[in-house]
Amino acid sequence: MTDINKLSDYERGEYDCVHGHQAREDSDEYYRGYGETYAKEANATWYSEQIFEPFITKTLGAKYE
Repeated sequence: MTDINKLSDYERGEYDCVHGHQAREDSDEYYRGYGETYAKEANATWYSEQIFEPFITKTLGAKYE
């Protein structure tokens, strides 16, 4: 999408979430886009921590803590 003014409500919700903006009062589709994107990011962060934390701790030891 080259024109940010032509985003759908869902896409605006995604955009705001990805760019760290607070959710604003808007349509249900906006909230759905924001919420789904927030959940994806939270799950990706949790997964990364579970996979890489033991490796980093083992590799760096006390420096990491």
